[in-house]
Amino acid sequence: MSIMHCSLLSLGCAFGFAAPTEHTQLTALRALKIAQRRLRPEVRSKLLSVSSARTNGNLTPGAWRFVFLDEATSGRCRIVTVAAKTSSEHPDTVEAFSSAKTEDVAALHAIPQTKLVFDSDQVLEQLQRGAKLKHIHGAEYRLVQPKGGKEPLWEVRFYGDGEEPVSGFHVGAKTGALEAVKELVTA
Repeated sequence: MSIMHCSLLSLGCAFGFAAPTEHTQLTALRALKIAQRRLRPEVRSKLLSVSSARTNGNLTPGAWRFVFLDEATSGRCRIVTVAAKTSSEHPDTVEAFSSAKTEDVAALHAIPQTKLVFDSDQVLEQLQRGAKLKHIHGAEYRLVQPKGGKEPLWEVRFYGDGEEPVSGFHVGAKTGALEAVKELVTA
């Protein structure tokens, strides 16, 4: 079943808000800890995907969307969005993800959270060292578990002035292995 078929009510969509602190950005793994507090214990370990909304003007996301397997819901998943905003009413958070790619929950594999060594900020540092990021105005991050038991992968797409990504990379969430991706195909 597609996430598009899951209504916000059946998903139990919860918004977690972290007040920004000095020099601290809301990384994916920090946001994951916030998201997990909103879930029943048996659902917390069943992380299926992590994604960010496309950033504008910088490469650091301000909101993260987490999809967890939850067999007890009609949509078989729960979505939790965590944003670095001080207000609990922030319509931009939902709108930021409205154009995000929907996932087929049945095709996703649970991400072993013990293998998540590289956080989103470390992935960006790795990419800035290994890739030329001139004329890049935005980024989109996605973390998934590929088939076959390989390490979880960060898929990062970079955008210039247009709507289409100009480059993409896979970064291993455990090893930090970097690979350029010609055609961005989600695992």
